[in-house]
Amino acid sequence: MLRKNSIFIKILVLMVSSIIIISILLMLASSYISERILLEQVVRSASANMNLMKNDLLDYNDQVVNTMLQVNRSSEFKDYITKPADTSLEQINLVIALGRYMDLYKDYLSPENSHIIVSGIPGEGGRHYSSNSLKWDKIPQDFISMFMNKDGQVHNRIQYYSSLDLFSESVPYENYLFAVKPLIETSNNHMYGYVAVVMDEQNIYRKYKPYISDGVHISLIAADGTVLSSSTKEHISTKDTELLAVAESTSHKQDGIWSDMENKETYISYFLPEYDAYLVEEIDQLTAFAPLYKISSEILKVVLFILIISMLFVYSLSRRITRPLDKLVKTMQASTGDNLKHQPLQEDGSYETNVLTKAYNRFIKVIDQYTEKLVFEQQERRKADLNALQMQINPHFLYNTLSSIKYLAKMNRTDQVDETINSLISILQSTLGSTEDRVTVEEEIETLKHFVFIKQIRYGDQIRVHYEVDEDCLHLLVPKLTIQPFVENAFFHAFPGRPNGNIHIFIRKQEDILIIEVIDDGVGMYALENRVHDQKRQHLSGIGIDNVHNRIQLLYGSSYGVQIESEPDYGTNIRITIPSLEN
Repeated sequence: MLRKNSIFIKILVLMVSSIIIISILLMLASSYISERILLEQVVRSASANMNLMKNDLLDYNDQVVNTMLQVNRSSEFKDYITKPADTSLEQINLVIALGRYMDLYKDYLSPENSHIIVSGIPGEGGRHYSSNSLKWDKIPQDFISMFMNKDGQVHNRIQYYSSLDLFSESVPYENYLFAVKPLIETSNNHMYGYVAVVMDEQNIYRKYKPYISDGVHISLIAADGTVLSSSTKEHISTKDTELLAVAESTSHKQDGIWSDMENKETYISYFLPEYDAYLVEEIDQLTAFAPLYKISSEILKVVLFILIISMLFVYSLSRRITRPLDKLVKTMQASTGDNLKHQPLQEDGSYETNVLTKAYNRFIKVIDQYTEKLVFEQQERRKADLNALQMQINPHFLYNTLSSIKYLAKMNRTDQVDETINSLISILQSTLGSTEDRVTVEEEIETLKHFVFIKQIRYGDQIRVHYEVDEDCLHLLVPKLTIQPFVENAFFHAFPGRPNGNIHIFIRKQEDILIIEVIDDGVGMYALENRVHDQKRQHLSGIGIDNVHNRIQLLYGSSYGVQIESEPDYGTNIRITIPSLEN
């Protein structure tokens, strides 16, 4: 029967209360801190992105400025829109001169997805020109007073506007804006016309499109409140005085950033004097951080789950602590084993603790002995596996080499048999005559060259082997006969029906990894995903390839091995990765 003042009740109440209080505090603190940290990161990233956008917009403005300056400097444009032409011949000459000028400077007169309009002063007998290939633009007579006259004066500067009705019948763009500038004679500051660049709003939109996401809206709003460009398309060309007021106020804040904590909104605004407009980004935290707010309910579920688990754990732990220790003492005294152990635990506690420590020391000693035995058995097993794999490689290699020599004998090429046998002897001495499982890269390449010599004796020089081995790799160790199976496979299968071919051997060191690549320009492979393990499709060389992969993983672990990339009619790339180990 449990008592109110029992240790079990005290521990249970204390731990459950602590867990509940700590969980609630952690949940509230983590939500608040996570929101603040995320907001700071988002604002920092958004500020950097806004600077990139600003620079891109200024670069685009430079294109518009260059176009207008080019027109202003052009005598051909000035003559075309102002010079009288009483005869058809004079008119034709003006058109021809302007056409030649346009052909010569067309790359400087049209920013991307835009066209220009050059016009004389309405009412003064001037002409106008449009580079719009779709339809000739119609210009209202009061264009200057509508878009260039400020406070009764025409200022010699570029001004940007957005009007969906002005060129709606002629422009090919869904949304557009245009920049205007008067044409002034430098000698007397006399205005003889104006130039307008009509551009696709997408030119502006593409500058900030990569930075738009859920809850993030970006706009370019003119100083009069007209939205020149926006990620919300229905706002383009409309007046938004509320957004203008926020953009203007935010641009004067520190770093151009202002957060409305009450409405969960953050604004970043920069004033661009070249556009006489504000580049403003709106971050709706309720939308942008929606996944974060959903975490709160998930955290509550986790807290409830932890509470339930904790209560069960506390109950079990408390009962275990308060149980009489007699049963535990008898159980541990009954344990078998020696009382001596290397680096044993100190037995300086209570009687029950000392008994527990003695039993622990005995158990650890038995476990250590078992572990040492298990490790020894695993090492012996791995050695046996490696020996078995080596015995698979040697007969396979010898079989194919003797087949080549047999072919030479049948062809009566006796003058080459002696040299071929010498190469075979060198190969057998390096492979069968040594008990070492690993050799240096230099020795492996030397053995491979003897093998290639035998193959070229049989197949001729149509298949060439090229070696590119870094000098600092020659002394590194590789498993014996690592490269040969893949070169052999290329000789047999890579060039059927082809008069010639190339096999490249690349060996390099990358940090602590030795990378060996065998690349051929043959016919490639099909069913690549089954290439390493499907021995039936490998014919004579399949055992060797699969063997190399298994040997490497036995020696160095599953993170190393053989990877094969192949594409039909383009060739095959064998990539072997092993640790970089020195001799």
